[in-house]
Amino acid sequence: MEIKKSRREQLLKELQDLEDENLEDVEDLGVQRSKDVVEEEEVEEKPKTVKRVKKERTPAQLKAFEKARETARVNAEMRKAERELRAEEERKVLEEKVVKKAISVKKKQIKKQAVLDEISDDETDMVEIQKIAKKLPATRSVVKSKELPAEKPAPSPYIFY
Repeated sequence: MEIKKSRREQLLKELQDLEDENLEDVEDLGVQRSKDVVEEEEVEEKPKTVKRVKKERTPAQLKAFEKARETARVNAEMRKAERELRAEEERKVLEEKVVKKAISVKKKQIKKQAVLDEISDDETDMVEIQKIAKKLPATRSVVKSKELPAEKPAPSPYIFY
């Protein structure tokens, strides 16, 4: 056991000596490391801090830009007004068509009702019903025109053998 204790004491002494030496080296290394860390931080910061500086516009350029903006705004307003006019015209045309269609539908409905009123009487003869039907304008029916047979092309005056 004494051997173990003496060995242990010897190892502890060596460890103490090494620690003392390391402390001196560590202090020197700490200064060097801190310088290296600072240099690395500066290197990393440089790309982040670099900002692109824009060239300022001259007063003439600013004036021209404002003039272009104003022209674009005026043109946009003109286009918008033109679109609104076209839309209003289309609405009016569509409304006229709807009114015409409604009138024609109403007329047809009145005519059909008149025919039904005349027919509903059982005492009415077929001859009278036919007379009423003749008084009403005939409904349009789609008439397909007959296609004429294609004309035969005239024989060519030139004969090739």
